Amino acid sequence: MSTPTPTEPIDPGAGNPPTPAADPAAPPAPVTDPATPPEPGTGDDPPLGPAGEKALAAWKKRARDAEQQTRDQAARLKEYEDRDKTEAEKQADALKAAQDRAEQATRLAVSAKVEALAAGRFQDPLDAVEALRSGSYVTGEGVVDAAAITAALDDLLTRKPHWAAAEPGPRTPRPDPAQGARPGTPPNLTQQISEAEKDGNHKLALALKTQQLRELKTPTK
Repeated sequence: MSTPTPTEPIDPGAGNPPTPAADPAAPPAPVTDPATPPEPGTGDDPPLGPAGEKALAAWKKRARDAEQQTRDQAARLKEYEDRDKTEAEKQADALKAAQDRAEQATRLAVSAKVEALAAGRFQDPLDAVEALRSGSYVTGEGVVDAAAITAALDDLLTRKPHWAAAEPGPRTPRPDPAQGARPGTPPNLTQQISEAEKDGNHKLALALKTQQLRELKTPTK
């Protein structure tokens, strides 16, 4: 009778190749998101084939063309907006320039009226022009208000009586401009105006012209 051989424990790994140890320097395996579809031609999807690849390339080209067209349209739209904005700015500048010219013309008209109404009442009508320069003497219809200017001149003479013109006395003969200045005689108004304009003294030239015009309108006896 044979003695039974004791049973040895069975090694579950016996007969199987050993599992290789993980290389710590190797990069981790990519994790595939089950919700993200794989790229065409990758993974378990069958290849597209020549026709599919051609259709995919055509689709990508149309997408790029559509994107470029959108960019071009946006650029053209911005160009139109900039052009319109520039035209609006030009119109605003033109309107501002026209308003400035109108205001300047109104100021000149008022100054001329003040000088005309102050002539004969003031020693220097330009003093009245300067004194009333800051006032507004235009009606709602845009007409120079002569009555308001006259009232302002009356008030100005009340406050500054020393500006009033002297009482008219005997007039000296007006020199003949055609004869020119004689030696030892003061220059006539025409020569004084010419010299004042040459020196750039426009205020004096304007005053002399006003005096000359007033004398021309006054008949000589």
